[in-house]
This record gives sequence, C-alpha cells and structure tokens, in this order.
Amino acid sequence: MKKSLGKKPVILQRADFLSPKDLLQRACAISVIFFLLHLAGLREFTSILNGTVGSMALGWKVSGFLAVIYILFYLAFVVLVPIMILAALILLVWQRCRQKFTKPENEAAPHATRRAWTAETLSE
Repeated sequence: MKKSLGKKPVILQRADFLSPKDLLQRACAISVIFFLLHLAGLREFTSILNGTVGSMALGWKVSGFLAVIYILFYLAFVVLVPIMILAALILLVWQRCRQKFTKPENEAAPHATRRAWTAETLSE
C-alpha cells in the first residue's frame, strides 16, 4: 500500500526544461545553497584570494577548495539568479500573450461551417 501524505509543494514538483517554473526552481536552489554556504561560514575562506588562509587547521588545499565552492555559488547567486528570474517572467508573459492572441483550431471550424451553410441557403 502506498500512503500519500498530501500533495508536494509547487516548488518541488517537476517542471518542463527551461519553463518559467523550471527557471524559478533552479534560481531558488542556487539561492538556498548559497545561503547555506554563507551560514556555514565559508565566506572566511575567500581570504585565500589575497594570499591568506581562512583556517590554519584545514590547510591550503581544503581552504582553497572551500573558497572556490563559495565563490562559484556567490557568482551564480549574483549573476545567474537575476537572469533566471527575469527570463522566467519574460517567458511567462510571452506564453500568456501567445495564448491570448492565438485562436484554437477547433474554434475556427464552426465559423467556417456556419458561413458555408448560410452561403448555401442564400443561393437556393
């Protein structure tokens, strides 16, 4: 038996690749990871950029590795997250406008048959 605890939150549901929902999910994931790294104190390891070690207990290699991870997620947070959010908004507006201004194929058919029927009845 499979027990359901309810619906998944919207943020955890799968989305189509590069859909507005997918872009926002990726932006949220980058943001959460960056804030977790920041709260874990990895910011102090970025001092390796100016030649000092963040923690003597960890050594150069580990400090450098942690600094690179923090810097990558910092740059992703500063550069990619705003771009993903703007792209999601633009894509959402584009999809809504396209839905609004395009007519479904099944709506066009009754008008064409009605016109044909009125033309036939007028010619008789």
